[in-house]
Amino acid sequence: MDGIEDDAAAAWWVWALLWICALASFWSQATVTEERLVPALNVISSHYKIPPDIAGATLMAAGASSPELFSSIVALFVTHSALGLGTVVGSEIFNQLIICAGAVFASKSGKLILDKTILAREVGFYALGIILLYLALRDTKPLGDDPDGPNYIFISFSEATMVFSGYILYVVVCSNFNAIVGHLTKAKKKVRLTLASLSTKKFYGTAVSTKNLHPGKMDFLIEEKNLSKEPVENWESIEYYMPAIASSADDGASIRSDENLLDSSRRASLANSVRSSIFSMNNTVLRKLVRASERPTEIFSLHDVQINDFKNEISCFLFQRSIFYNKAYFGQNAWQLRWFTISPLKVSSVPDSCDPNHHRLKYPHFTAIEIDEKHLIINMINPVEGKRNFLLMAPSKPIFDKIIEKMELFMQRNSTTNAEDLIKDNSSDEIEDDEFEGASGHESLIELSVDSTNLETVFFFLLFPLRLLIQVTIPDVRMLDEEGEVAATVGRAYLSTFSCLVWLIFGSYTMVASLEALGELMNIPDAVMGFTVSAAGTSLPNYVASKVAAENGFGNQAVSNAFGSNTFNIMVGLGLPWMLYISLGLGFEPYHGLKDDHILDSILILFGFLAVFVAFMLVSGFVMYKWHGMMFIMGYGGYIVYAIGAGLSG
Repeated sequence: MDGIEDDAAAAWWVWALLWICALASFWSQATVTEERLVPALNVISSHYKIPPDIAGATLMAAGASSPELFSSIVALFVTHSALGLGTVVGSEIFNQLIICAGAVFASKSGKLILDKTILAREVGFYALGIILLYLALRDTKPLGDDPDGPNYIFISFSEATMVFSGYILYVVVCSNFNAIVGHLTKAKKKVRLTLASLSTKKFYGTAVSTKNLHPGKMDFLIEEKNLSKEPVENWESIEYYMPAIASSADDGASIRSDENLLDSSRRASLANSVRSSIFSMNNTVLRKLVRASERPTEIFSLHDVQINDFKNEISCFLFQRSIFYNKAYFGQNAWQLRWFTISPLKVSSVPDSCDPNHHRLKYPHFTAIEIDEKHLIINMINPVEGKRNFLLMAPSKPIFDKIIEKMELFMQRNSTTNAEDLIKDNSSDEIEDDEFEGASGHESLIELSVDSTNLETVFFFLLFPLRLLIQVTIPDVRMLDEEGEVAATVGRAYLSTFSCLVWLIFGSYTMVASLEALGELMNIPDAVMGFTVSAAGTSLPNYVASKVAAENGFGNQAVSNAFGSNTFNIMVGLGLPWMLYISLGLGFEPYHGLKDDHILDSILILFGFLAVFVAFMLVSGFVMYKWHGMMFIMGYGGYIVYAIGAGLSG
């Protein structure tokens, strides 16, 4: 890149190319991580029955933070720059300030009630990570052959091991956290045991009373549990009490309101125009790229309930926890919107994310459910041992009550009907093999949604070459059979993981190289480019996921996970590559390739922001308000100004 600065005529296309490469690498890394790597790691951890706490703190944490991890590895092993360290430190500040601000702004109630115990664990280990990082980087001095030159950071193998060892302690604490808390708070443990006993089981109607059951038949109960660790106050909103909008559909006909029609046409005018143009061409290949089917949200709103008195069934929207994201704390695809149909004979659903006619899921003839009334969550207990349960969430309390009422009839029939009749019910409702495409219903990367906004449609075609490459080179493990069990093999998951790693290495190299070149053009140190552009680009997907989580009522988890990701980024994203590079590349000699471009100052600022956050939470009683979010955004803006100014002046 040395000749670029002297060639003013060529600079414009070089700038454009470098920015395109950087932005494309940001998008590809985020897409590969969310759409392929996290589901593949989820399948692997489920296959080997890794406990959720351990899987979440190891495999899933590595998957979610893979852009930061691989940028650190590439910058250290390949380009030998400080951009990887800058990316991690900048991401720490972004996650702590911007993700927390985004979560509280997206919350249902305008504030977030934070769980003291979980937050104390995450903030405590994050603080430990900052301290260990500072201790590892504190040794700064000029190189031996240039005593009057700039200071460089010297990192020994023992210091790198110290940083990485902190995460081993974190995993041990996470895997035994309930036991630790139970030991420290014995009184609360007794209360939890009482709540889990039979005395708290709640019956919503006479149909589920044990006295109405026939002798010798399976007992079914609706057990009330706290199925979510999220404080219930984070669910309080107008939508919680939103009344269900009932419509009659005795003849099974679809009802589309004028409001939905207007909203659909307004949001998807360009997408519909593209679809019409493609279908008028009669091109088979192009037609496969555009979904022609009608999704449930194009017919019904979120709070619509369709009642069919003739079949004694009810249809409505529910969110279902995806089995491909249930080991992760949260994600953009963690909860999938599906259109459910519930009657005394069957429970089935179709996804809203793809062709509903070919992705129908039939649920087992369950005889027991667990409910969390405050969080509107229903856990359908699979009667077959070893098979998965199904976790559902209602969009409002009135819909939740209607669903429970209909499920009571379904469970009552299942408990009083012999197995042969239940098998006949299943066989009479089977889908033809040539029509069934899998019950998962996750959207293909090369499939244009008909309700895409104009901007989304434009970016779809701009990014289509990358979408197609990812689609054909990385196997998608998000496949379910008709009964909701994972259809992908662990071998396919391993192949998908390997392909993702190749993509992430290439994407990280493209990102690091392009940003280093841009920094050279602007005369900005690599570390500062990492603090600012690279950190924001790699952390933006986490922001989007946390915003989605907060909108669904999981804001406390989003905030806690932001600190958990920061802990991983420091201890593993930096500690592990340093250990490998010092031992394998330097023969255990100290690593001194990092120029001290105000890195220690940024770490002290990082600790200062954390101290302010803790002070805010202590004063507010662990309640985060929107004004806190405004302060965090202002703090991040001030840091960016400082980082750029310090880099230019240095």
